[in-house]
Amino acid sequence: MQDVVLDRLSLVHFKNHAQGEFTFSPKLNALVGANGSGKTSVLDAVHLLCMTRSFFHASDAHCIQFEAPFFVVQGEFRAESGNTPVYCGLQRGEKKVFKADDAEYPRISDHLGRFPVVMISPGDHDLLHGGSEARRAFMDSVIAQSDRAYLETLKAYQRALKQRNALLKYFAANRTFQADTLEIYDAQLSDLAPQLFAARTRFADRFAPMLQDAYERISGGREQVGLHYASALTEQPMAVLLANRLAKDRVLQYTSAGPHREDLEFSIHGHPLQRVGSQGQQKSFLIALKLAAFEVLHQTLGRKPILLLDDVFDKLDAARVEGLIRMVNDQRFGQIFVSDTHPERTASLLKALDQESMVHDLTPNS
Repeated sequence: MQDVVLDRLSLVHFKNHAQGEFTFSPKLNALVGANGSGKTSVLDAVHLLCMTRSFFHASDAHCIQFEAPFFVVQGEFRAESGNTPVYCGLQRGEKKVFKADDAEYPRISDHLGRFPVVMISPGDHDLLHGGSEARRAFMDSVIAQSDRAYLETLKAYQRALKQRNALLKYFAANRTFQADTLEIYDAQLSDLAPQLFAARTRFADRFAPMLQDAYERISGGREQVGLHYASALTEQPMAVLLANRLAKDRVLQYTSAGPHREDLEFSIHGHPLQRVGSQGQQKSFLIALKLAAFEVLHQTLGRKPILLLDDVFDKLDAARVEGLIRMVNDQRFGQIFVSDTHPERTASLLKALDQESMVHDLTPNS
């Protein structure tokens, strides 16, 4: 199966780009320029066309250029059956329009997995030092790109959870309680939760050795790193969890246990990475985490995702940059986009690589 390749990209009022046209190499694409020149915005536009949403913003409206009335992002992907145009447009106050082959999807989520992508960004710091929500979102994003059934189950679980939480708030506000009404949503959650648990457990088991391999390649070290999916469902069924926590949930006015509260735990030599890992080890781990996600998607989908590297060379020491360059050069990746603030460093990087490449200088009037 042919790997994912984005040949062309067009931007109108997207973030800090009033207008932009880009043609890309199927291998390595370097975006250079000072901070604020729009390098990361280009990477985010690629992510948007692949994942239907920005990597950096929860609200699509935040991607509209300041004071502009709309944004449009268009790209042309290369596929076995020919070229596929993809369009995303949003007007302030309106619903987002997302199309492929000039046709809107019945559900935008149907697009996921068609053009897989992995982004490595300084924002990945939140995966280590943010709350469990960021780690669940990472796990769910990787699984959903290759498992449509999982995505539908997750959406159904989130709908039932939202309705149960709304009911708990209603009970508290009106000083009432209707057990039979709550049981409707308890039954739905009890049916859906084991499906999410099983898929996440399979993911973690498969992911761990890939993480170890990627970590060793980047760091050159032999540290033992790990990942564990921590779930209360290993101890009790969802129905029992809900029953046992009902009194607490009524006080809190939300559902306090289930797949929406679980976590991925990261370790080095069996100890929490966040607590004992050095800064260099943590940086290597985060990149390895994303490269392992790349490998999972590659194996599952049978084609290489697009790899987006946002400002990673500013965050790594020379040895780890060298390790990353070696990985990029060994043909295990397909199309790569990398942003850098130093044109000289980018030029040196390209010389070290045996890859077809293209450089886009976003410096004004360049």
